[in-house]
This record gives sequence, C-alpha cells and structure tokens, in this order.
Amino acid sequence: MAEEENEAPETAPENTAEPAESSSEIGANRFLVKERYEIDYAQPLPWLDSNGAKAFRVIDRIDTKRGLFALLCSNATCPRSTILPYVKSIECRSLMKLVEFGIVTWLPEKSRNLALIYKIPYGKVFEGGKTELDIRSSEKFKNTLISLLSAVEALKNYNITHRAIRADNLYYANAEKTEILIGDCAASFPAFYQPAAYETIEDMLSIPEGRGNGSEKNDIYAIGAVMTALYLGHELGGDISTPELLRIKQKKGSYQALLGDDKIPNQISPVLRSLLNDNVDARLNYVQAYNLLDGKSNNYTSSGTTDRPKRTISFNGEKFYAARDFAIAISAAPQEAYELVRSGKLLDWIKNGLENEKLAGKIEKMLTASPEGSTSTDVIIAKISIMLAPELPLRLRDLFPDGAPKAIFYALRKGSDTKVFHELFSSELIKLWYLEQEHMRSPANAAEFRIYINRQDIGYGLDRIMYDFDDDIPCVSPLLGDEFVNSPTRILRALDNTYARQIVKSMPYDRNIIAYLRCKMGKKIDGILTDLGSGKDYLQASAILRLYTSMQNKFGPAQLPHLSQWLASSSVAIIKSYHNLKYQKFLERELLKINKNGKLHELCDILENEEARNKDKANYTKAVSDINFLLAEKNKLVNNSYKMDEEARSLAIRFTSILAIMVMLASFVFNLILWVIK
Repeated sequence: MAEEENEAPETAPENTAEPAESSSEIGANRFLVKERYEIDYAQPLPWLDSNGAKAFRVIDRIDTKRGLFALLCSNATCPRSTILPYVKSIECRSLMKLVEFGIVTWLPEKSRNLALIYKIPYGKVFEGGKTELDIRSSEKFKNTLISLLSAVEALKNYNITHRAIRADNLYYANAEKTEILIGDCAASFPAFYQPAAYETIEDMLSIPEGRGNGSEKNDIYAIGAVMTALYLGHELGGDISTPELLRIKQKKGSYQALLGDDKIPNQISPVLRSLLNDNVDARLNYVQAYNLLDGKSNNYTSSGTTDRPKRTISFNGEKFYAARDFAIAISAAPQEAYELVRSGKLLDWIKNGLENEKLAGKIEKMLTASPEGSTSTDVIIAKISIMLAPELPLRLRDLFPDGAPKAIFYALRKGSDTKVFHELFSSELIKLWYLEQEHMRSPANAAEFRIYINRQDIGYGLDRIMYDFDDDIPCVSPLLGDEFVNSPTRILRALDNTYARQIVKSMPYDRNIIAYLRCKMGKKIDGILTDLGSGKDYLQASAILRLYTSMQNKFGPAQLPHLSQWLASSSVAIIKSYHNLKYQKFLERELLKINKNGKLHELCDILENEEARNKDKANYTKAVSDINFLLAEKNKLVNNSYKMDEEARSLAIRFTSILAIMVMLASFVFNLILWVIK
C-alpha cells in the first residue's frame, strides 16, 4: 500500500500548486496534525476544494514524496465525524483514500476546524462542465459502472452512504487517466452540495440540510446520473432550474428528464433507466447491475411501473392519478387541500380511484381523532401526505427525520427561526413517518422527543433533541466562538479560548452547552442540572464550577488559565453566600492569587470547602440565635415598661410611708428620753 501511495502525483494537473516544500521548512503558515502531517496554508489547492471545504497542500514528515492534501471543513455545516474511522479503514481504488483526520487551527480564519487528509488524485474528470473521458465502448462503460458501484458497496459494508456522488466530485485514479474515483463524502452534511440532477425526486423536495443519510439506493441513483453525464460527455441539468427539473422528472421520469434531447444507444439505455428508476424498490443494486451487464437475469421489475388508477382527482386546476404526485401537490397548498379533505372527495378517490380501502380507513381514523380546531391544518395535511406517499420527506419542514438535527444545527448557525422545529417535534409526525416505512426502524430515543421539547428545564428542549438524535452534531453554543467542538473536553478548551479573546460578563455556560453535556455525559450530571435550574445565583455558579472541575480532572487539559479567571469572576454569588464578611474578603484575596493557575480544582477547593462552609453555617446559626434572644429581651423590656413604672410608684409610696412612720417613732422615742432625763 505504501508503494501505491508513493505513486501519487507530486504535482497536480495544470491547475494545481507547486510541489510541497521540504518538511523541515516549517513556517508560521503551517500546522502539524498527529505529529506527522504538516498542513501548509500558503499552498491552497482550489481544484480540490469539495463539499464546502478548502484544500491545502500537506507534507508527510516521514515520506516527503507522498502527495497529500487536506480539506479544512467549514463549521457552518458540520462534517460527518462519526463515519471517519470507518472511511479511513476502507481500501477501495474507487474511493479517495482518507489518510488521517484531526482538529486543527485554521490560521487564515483563526478558527478551529476539522481537517481531512487525503491522497492527491491525478486530476478532475470534469473541467468546465465537460470531460475527455470516453466510456462509450461497452467494456469501458461496464468497468466504470462496476468501479463506481464497488465504492458504494464498500461503504455499505459499514452501513455508510456516500451522498456526494456527482460529476464535479470525480477524479482520476491513475496517471493514464483511465480509471476514476469518487471524492470526499464526509466534509459536510450528506447531500448538502448535491445538484438537483443527482438527487431523487424525494430528495429534491427536501431542503439541502435536511436530506439525511439516505440509503444505498440514493447513491445508486447518483451513480446513474454520473454515468449518464460521463456517457454524454457533459454535466447534466444545464440551465434548468430546480423546480422545473423536478416538474419534468415527475412528468417524464428521471431518465428522460436528465437525458433531454440527447440520445443513448439501446444496449446502454436499460442499465441507466434501471439505475435512475424513480421507484426505489425497482432500482438496481450492485449485484443486479452486474448481472444485467453480464446478460444474466434479475428478480426485479425494470420499469417500476404500477397500474394506473382508473379515476383522477382534481386539485388546484390539475388532475392527478398517482398518490405521490397528489401528496406533493397538497403539501404545497395545505389550506386548499384541507378544504378538499373536508368535502370528502379525498377519501372517495382513495376508495374508488386508488382502490385502497385500508389507506382510506387509516386516514379517516386520523381525521376522526383530530377534530377541527384541535390540530393545525399543516399538521393534518402532513400526516395525510405521509400516508399517501411514505417515501416523501416530512412536508411540515421539507426534511427527512434523520436530517432534522442537521437542519436544526444549520438554522441555529444562521440565526434562523426554529419555531417550525418545535411544532414538528411536538407533533407525532416523526413517529408516524417511521411507522409507515417498511425497511426502516425508528431511533430508540424517538419516543422521548415530545418530552424533551415540552420541558423548559435547562438541559432539554430543541438543543437536547439535536444532540441526542445525531452524534455528528458538534456543540453550537455562541459562547464557543467559531470552533469545532465535538467532545466535552473541547468545550473546556473552547471556553478558555473565548475568554482569552475577550472578557465575557455572562456565566460560562448556556442552555446549549448544558444540553450537549447532558447528552454526552448522561444521568450522572442530573444533580448539576437541578442546581442550575434552581434560580439561585450562588447554586448555579457553584454547580457550573463543580461540573467543569470534574470535567478537567477527568478529561483535561491540565491548565485552563482563562476559563479559571472566567469562573473566578463569576463566583461573586458563591462568595456572598458566606455570611462572614472577613471570610468573604479572604476568599477574594485567595482567588486573586490562584485564578491564573488554570487549575479549576483549586478554585473549587477554596470556594466549596465543606469544613469552612459548615463552620460559617454554624457561626451564622449561633449569631442568629444570639441576636434573636437579645431582640426578644429588648421586646420584653419595651412591652413591660408601663407595668414596671406602676410597680415602682407603688413600691415608692409604701417605702416612703414606712420611712415616715419610722421617723415619727424615732422622734417620739427621742423626745421621750429627753423628757425622762429632765
């Protein structure tokens, strides 16, 4: 394999940069990945830009002759990070080889991004919308098709879809430019950058960020479109708009819509028709395509046609025979569709036109359970659309359920309104959609989504659903800046970097961060969530300090000087929670000494000292008790003052009376003695 990789071109085709510099010439514009691969930001390779990611030359320190490049993924659309270890392990000549990946500092943008390091191919197959590769011979056509299908099959073995198979993502696999390979599949959302020509009718109805991972049949459809483009020698679609191409696909079928006025020989046409079949169940797979090319029989229906209903249904001036076409139409005009439903014409058509009593019964039961006014019209029509055509995306937001987390992520990144997502997860549309799928199971945690969306506690809501539903999603909190944060460890680093750039006056957490941590760290932080939701400033400050301290102790890094200062400045409420003013001053002085050390446990040891807290509490309790006693004595004296004055007056009168009598007796005795003497 090493010899094979060393054969990669040292220089790109005519539109590429110069050969890589020696690995010893490391300057300010380079970043080292895994102690081996140097990304040279001074050598961009724009011809290799793909899926929203920018390409740069990479130098292998061990093998400097090896031709490598890095794709710097955009943080606006998160990469498919969970599939990277599997893609890296795949050895397939028809797939661009992923050599390494890691999070790097993108020096030109001053951000932290995921970098994917690939082997440099031998040029692009399509330049300026055209290709010089000739696959019109039967043998060349067969070899090329089998090669592309083998790439999909290799990914399928790991339960991975490519979702980025298109003309401008094809490259030459050898110097002779006789073999091709498919480029990156992980730098962005699945199918986000796919042109309409390479997507099925169902996926064209979805917003790009909500298309989801799909299945191998989506990749096979894209291969059919790619093979058509290769055979014709030019890109597909031309200047046709997406809505117009969708209309033509619905009317004529994908094969005829993509072919346009061009012609393809009869010996090739059946293969392409089967690859581009709009009936997903009749679309070829790898084995069936191989058998068809070899002239062997297959157990499938090549046309994918079904019996046409005997009756049509009219809606908005058009007549519809097929349930899917009608479902698409009513989803675009839910208010008008609801009037049609109320009139009873829909159920009548399903029973007598589609001749499907079971479907009519399901829709009638749903309508009975949703009396007028109890459920929004949009939701009712979305449910009917699911029952009529389960293969379509959820029409409430035009996305597939597994694409919803990335659509939420994209909306949060763009600052868009997320109200429609709350409505989606508050309804039972996702549950209903999965129930209608024959070959797909609902996620294990899907039942909890309605609970999450209705809980106002911190750690729940839309953010929690996004992270629970999709492990690819990095933390999207504004407090983390423009950094790719896909683990609890990196949250601490990102917060440290945020406070290093500017002093932030808010607390070092928000609902988004806590939802992410609850998802990744589990129930063991539920006690922290309780304190954060208490509404008490000192408990919230204490909880986040304890949480981040435990995270640093477990995950690292050893020093977080800026986050330490941020937490210290946010600990005023904790300090004020101590009653002893002298001890408060002591804590403030101690924090000034240690807050730049970057060791959060030092802050926690001082601010959350159990012995000091108990002593302060005991002293405070005693002081309160003493004060209460003195106040009681004071009140007693104040309340009894009049009574005491009366008693004193009475006592004084008695005393003076006794004293007067005693003086009188003494005077009598004294005078008597004087008289006797005389």
